[in-house]
Amino acid sequence: MTNPVSEWILKASQLKDPIAEAASNAETLHAKINWLLLGSALQQGINLAELQFFLLELQKEIKDVAELPAPAENLILNAILKCGLKNWSLAPQAAGIIWSVGRFARIRENRLDLWAKSHSPSDLWRECSEIYYMGKNSALRPKILNFLHRLALFSSMGAGTQPPLPNSAGARRWLIKTKIYVPDESPKEKLKTANSLYKELSPKNPALACHALQFFAEPINESAFFCQKIYPCNLCPVSDYCPISPF
Repeated sequence: MTNPVSEWILKASQLKDPIAEAASNAETLHAKINWLLLGSALQQGINLAELQFFLLELQKEIKDVAELPAPAENLILNAILKCGLKNWSLAPQAAGIIWSVGRFARIRENRLDLWAKSHSPSDLWRECSEIYYMGKNSALRPKILNFLHRLALFSSMGAGTQPPLPNSAGARRWLIKTKIYVPDESPKEKLKTANSLYKELSPKNPALACHALQFFAEPINESAFFCQKIYPCNLCPVSDYCPISPF
C-alpha cells in the first residue's frame, strides 16, 4: 500500500459511522444496539447521511425501538416526509421493518447485548434473517453483515468464525475507479473482491479499511461529501481514485 493511500485510510477510519453515531444517542446499551440493528436493516436505497437524519428524526419520538406500544405508522410516514424521503425505495416497508426489529429485540428480552455475547457470529447472522426485509431473499444478507461489523463498536460476539466484511458503496466506487470492479461478477464474488481490497489496504486490520472506505465519495448532501471532512479535494492524497474530484 502506498503511503498516501495508507494516510487516507488511517484518517478516514477515524470518522464516526453515521448509523453507529445515531445509535449512540440512546440511553442504554441494549437500546443503542436496537437502533444499530434498525439502521442496518434500513440501509437500502439510501445514503448514510439520509439514513442518519431519518434515525435522528425517529429518535425525537422513540427512545427504544423495542418499546411498546410500537410506533404508529403515521409517525413513521411523517418522519419519512420530513426527511424528504418520499421516493426512498424502502419507504413503503419502513414501518414494517421498524416493527419487525422491535419484535426481534423483545423476543430476546430486549437484551441484544447479552444475545450477541452468547451467540457465535454465524448464529447471529442466521437469526437476524428473521427480520422483515433483512435478507431472506439474499444468500449473503448484506444488511446483516453491516450490522455485525458495526456491532463490534458496542458489544462482543460469541466465539466462532467472523463473517466477511460488508461491501460498501464507497468500496465499490474505489474498485470501479481502479477498474477492479467487474459488474458481471456474482454478489458472492463481489463481496470476496471487496474483502480482498480491505486486506490489501490494511493487512493487519481489514476492518479498518472497510470502515474507512464507506466514506469514500459518500455524499452528505448535493455539494458535500464525508471524505472532505478529512481532506479538501485539492489536497486529497487519493484524488486520482476519486470519481468526484475535479483535480
